[in-house]
Amino acid sequence: MLHEGEVVPSVAVLSHHEQRDRLARYCPQALPAALVAGDPCFDRMLASRPLRDSYRNRLGIGPDQRCVAISSTWGQASLFGRHPSLVLRLARQLPLDEYRVVVALHPNIWHGHSPWQVRMWLAECARAGVVVLPPEEGWRAALVAADVTIGDHGSVTFYSAALGTPVLLATWPEETVDPASPIAALLRTAPRLDPQAPLAGQIDAVIAGHSPAEHAHITELATSEPGRSAALLRAEIYTRLELPEPPVPADSTAVPLPAAQPPGTGSQLIQVRLADRSASVTRFPAAALDEPAVSGGVLVTCADEPDRRWLELAEVLVHDDRYDDPLRWISASLSRLPGCLLAATRDRAGDWIISGTDLPVVRFQGPDDLGPACAAVVHAWLCSGRTPHELPEQLQLGPRTEPVQLSFED
Repeated sequence: MLHEGEVVPSVAVLSHHEQRDRLARYCPQALPAALVAGDPCFDRMLASRPLRDSYRNRLGIGPDQRCVAISSTWGQASLFGRHPSLVLRLARQLPLDEYRVVVALHPNIWHGHSPWQVRMWLAECARAGVVVLPPEEGWRAALVAADVTIGDHGSVTFYSAALGTPVLLATWPEETVDPASPIAALLRTAPRLDPQAPLAGQIDAVIAGHSPAEHAHITELATSEPGRSAALLRAEIYTRLELPEPPVPADSTAVPLPAAQPPGTGSQLIQVRLADRSASVTRFPAAALDEPAVSGGVLVTCADEPDRRWLELAEVLVHDDRYDDPLRWISASLSRLPGCLLAATRDRAGDWIISGTDLPVVRFQGPDDLGPACAAVVHAWLCSGRTPHELPEQLQLGPRTEPVQLSFED
């Protein structure tokens, strides 16, 4: 057992024997201090896989949505350093019912520029539905939940590839990493994102064409002791302290559920395609109006919208508060928005009421997120010359189909 004043010799913990081989080439004097003990961070993500659906639910990812994780390390060569507008462009171009964007920035970005500044940079992204993870925790859960990761030369991108998730490189600065390292090999071979081209097609293509075995010879270098890092590290520590190990196993624990609160969908640009008694809807955040890759749609603005521009451009106004007299709120609101055709809100019973000046009243029951979509459908239905008696009975929102009961009130 160690006595007072004695010093425990230092140790360099490595995750793979490949790192020990490189250490032998670059600094052979350090070999006696080297310990290959796996990667505890990666082991915790492996242990978290059974909780994938729990992480997805906490991040606001629906069963029919794809989770697009965005990871940026720090520095000018990073994703956020070279393409600071990429997160917002993804939020604008990806339909809300088909994708959820989750962004994890390196803690050095948060602390180098201040949390206030980072939140201001990403405020419009959050209003567009992006989940902005705090710097302390959440990125590992996001990697387990992800269907694709867009990243750079940071370790998070490599971890995602090692988990078998498709990756797209937004930057690939090979000059910043050891050319003999696994991350350099990934940078040379992983698919690359063209930030100036339409983004949804690139994401869908890399998911459809992904084979985990394609990069397995690289990503298996993440650890040579998968699942064993906790046991190896504890054994080494207790050996050096000359103490017996505890009798309980040393296991890797699952990472905690993310504390991030997914933002609501807010104001939306809704594209509507009408059929006989059905309608299909593609929803984007209102900010998609500024995106050339997205064209057309009905602007449905929320009553709590902080951006005055969306209020002034609104074609439909939506408020999910419950009113004793919904028609009075609709009439008063539309009188102050001369360019707005319809408004929708709830009555005390929770039914949605949709109406407009000199227009009929439509009532329907349904979940909160269907209110803006149904209001946009009624707008498109009336603008097409159809009568309210021919309102659709089925709504297609991306991959999801919902029956709707839209009833005309005389």
